[in-house]
Amino acid sequence: MGQLLSPDTFEFFARYLLAGYVVIIVRSRFVAGLRPKPAELVVEAIIFSLIIQVLVEAGAWLVSLVGFVPAKFPARVDLLLNVLVWPALLGALLGWNLSNGWNRAILRRLSLPVTHPVQRGHDFAFGQDRDPCFVIVTYEDGTIVRGWFGECSLASTDPDRSDLFLERVYSVDQDDQMIEQSPGRSALISLSRVRSIEFLDPEGDENGT
Repeated sequence: MGQLLSPDTFEFFARYLLAGYVVIIVRSRFVAGLRPKPAELVVEAIIFSLIIQVLVEAGAWLVSLVGFVPAKFPARVDLLLNVLVWPALLGALLGWNLSNGWNRAILRRLSLPVTHPVQRGHDFAFGQDRDPCFVIVTYEDGTIVRGWFGECSLASTDPDRSDLFLERVYSVDQDDQMIEQSPGRSALISLSRVRSIEFLDPEGDENGT
């Protein structure tokens, strides 16, 4: 790593590896899910870095075709554009595309297999587009936890330890209606040995009414 960060090799490292990592990091902000394995991540970063270089060169060539002379930026500005600005824009474009599912429509038209960008159902269910709602968590032993998953709740995406923080948990009355406990409680629960998680559209407010 010390050799990569030396003055003689840093620009090469930044253009052909670091730029790809910027694309991946920005893209991941739009889609919840598991990140690639380290070896796959390096390969993907190199590929994205090469794509950035191709796009920059192609853009300069197209501009020259229409009679404009591409602006010559100072060396440091050019490096920042190629390592941070253009990769961030590409990552945002790819992430926006994945989060809106535009590529799936194109793949269907081409009769190609469609894969979802989120690899686990857990990550998709608790993704960033999840509206606040009531949840009913049922365990294999029959234990049931009822709660409100809102803006102050959190679902862990760690594949080695999945847990769920509910900002409010409820008990049920004789009519099987959720009622808030007194005093009010929140809970951190493990999702180990969970049989199902149900999501209920809120018909009233988060007090279970």
